[in-house]
Amino acid sequence: MSTLRLFCLIALLSFSVAFAYAAPQPAIVSQLAELTPSVRSSADWFGISVAVSGNTVVVAAFDSNIQQYGKAYVYVKPPSGWQDMTQVATLTSSDNGEGFGQSVAISGNTVVVGAANPSNFSPAAAGPGAAYVFVMPSGGWHDMTESAKLTASDGQPGDAFGNSVSISGNTIAVGAIFAPTNFSFEGKGYVFVRPASGWSGNLTETAELRASDTQLLNYFGASIAISGNTVVVGAYGHNNFAGAAYVFVKPGTGWAGTLTQTAELTASDGKSSADLGFSSAISGNTIVVGAPNARSSRGTAYVFVQPSSGWVDMTETAELVQPNAMQSNGFGQSTGISGNVVAVGAPGTTVGGNSGQGAEYVFIKPSTGWKNTSKGLQLLASDGAGNAAFGVSSAISKSTIVVGSPSGTAPGSAYVFGP
Repeated sequence: MSTLRLFCLIALLSFSVAFAYAAPQPAIVSQLAELTPSVRSSADWFGISVAVSGNTVVVAAFDSNIQQYGKAYVYVKPPSGWQDMTQVATLTSSDNGEGFGQSVAISGNTVVVGAANPSNFSPAAAGPGAAYVFVMPSGGWHDMTESAKLTASDGQPGDAFGNSVSISGNTIAVGAIFAPTNFSFEGKGYVFVRPASGWSGNLTETAELRASDTQLLNYFGASIAISGNTVVVGAYGHNNFAGAAYVFVKPGTGWAGTLTQTAELTASDGKSSADLGFSSAISGNTIVVGAPNARSSRGTAYVFVQPSSGWVDMTETAELVQPNAMQSNGFGQSTGISGNVVAVGAPGTTVGGNSGQGAEYVFIKPSTGWKNTSKGLQLLASDGAGNAAFGVSSAISKSTIVVGSPSGTAPGSAYVFGP
């Protein structure tokens, strides 16, 4: 597997789901800007991961095939509004963390960059991985190295700690997709709470997250997302790759010790090799989980809404699917949610004869609540090309949507969309 965000699309037995409910079309959304690095080089996969919070976007560039470590770039919305631009700051690790740029997340003035060592299938040659925290200086973003480095207290070579990262306020969640407990490649999640003195120095976790029904090749931690006191962790290898997502709610005593899930989320129509949990996102009481190989490799994004009594083991509230979906489109490889708006990437989509150009789809929650639908607004890059993989990464903050396109013109781009 060349990178944890690309996958082999597996053919499944066909089955059908009725999507008769017609959800309202989202409001008009247009491309506002194309973001690129000031120094461009071929094949460094700029856009492999993206994040947005308010007026700040972070884009990472890292290709595990040719690089030991990458970079993360910060973009701040100008007073006149988003426009094509290069970065205001470049973020790097002080110790050349292997795999730096595999994942990124941002909340307010704090950025997290995952560095999951790319040699994941050769544990003897790989470190356990790390995540790096960057806090915006008082004078604004500028080229810098990390404020703090996060690692697992029980990290082992090949864990791929940092393959997924997320942040909400003063809490960071990190996935380690290959970390073992009883079996190989089970995966773990880790929670870090900002110390009273702030993010600085070398820190280990406050709490460790595990699945109670962990398995060989579970890949727990393939995706991770946090909102307030709730963490969701994807495990797309669970149950012969049918996949699952696990919800952890902060205990009354705080994030501490080793915790198992509050609830397990699965698909009502789940089948082996659907890869539910390959991507995940959360906003308030709503979780979105991508399954890019569901529906005979056409992909599905599943929406789960927290019951009034709190999170419990459950199947989805609604399924979101790609209009006119074809096999190998990868719909659900990336997901994002902010309030009532969901964004789903489909990087394998053929557009105008361009194979693998990719597309993004935006869904808005109906006034009556989430329902099964294929009525999503399609977003495309203005300069889209074949094999651009637009939609490999997605992020959304209020009305701003950011989409990564790492395999397009050298070395790739990130696109900002909004009303």
